[in-house]
Amino acid sequence: MKNEKTVLELENVSKKYCSVEETCAVVALDNVSLKVNSGEFVAVVGPSGSGKSTLLHMMGILDDQTSGKIYLDGSDISKMNEDKKAEIRRNEIGFVFQMFNLIPSLTAIENVEIPQILIGIGKDERRRKAKEILKKLGMEKRENHFPNQLSGGEKQRIAIARALVNDPKIILADEPTGNLDSKRGSEILQVFQNLNKEGKTIVMITHDPNIAKNARRIVKIKDGKII
Repeated sequence: MKNEKTVLELENVSKKYCSVEETCAVVALDNVSLKVNSGEFVAVVGPSGSGKSTLLHMMGILDDQTSGKIYLDGSDISKMNEDKKAEIRRNEIGFVFQMFNLIPSLTAIENVEIPQILIGIGKDERRRKAKEILKKLGMEKRENHFPNQLSGGEKQRIAIARALVNDPKIILADEPTGNLDSKRGSEILQVFQNLNKEGKTIVMITHDPNIAKNARRIVKIKDGKII
């Protein structure tokens, strides 16, 4: 396709885990190169231990690579200091996790507001935006409920709302249906498909090829290498 813009690029990225004796016995990623273009919905699929979660951590700059470069919107983020990386995670990347990672003592709407608090958005504006996102995801009637009052599917919708609230360049989802039954899982996959149709760029990690089929492009990984 013409006019494709690369949002995220990994260039010859490796991740090795080394012992105190500096022997690097575990190679989680082995010289991986991958481009994700604006508006794509990419599924990264592979068995347990294949390196797919490590790949997601590299994409989200949650961990440092051993070698190689990582670019977001053309900027080499792998060389940035920790403060700048944290700023990029807050502003440019939305994370959705298998375990939801909601704060139990906060209501649904308060959980959604957290990313905006971190970037200094005022109370009225962040409440307005959180309400807008929750309504978009069909959760406006549950905004004052606490996580323990929500079903698994509802918790994941709240987590997706939280990932969306700062309008990130890319959404990274790690096994987002892993803790849901098949019906709720299908509903969450439909949410991702709808977001992608609206232009959101999504990378989803999964071990299940049937779930991966919901994406527009499938990347297979095995033993730390893209196959």
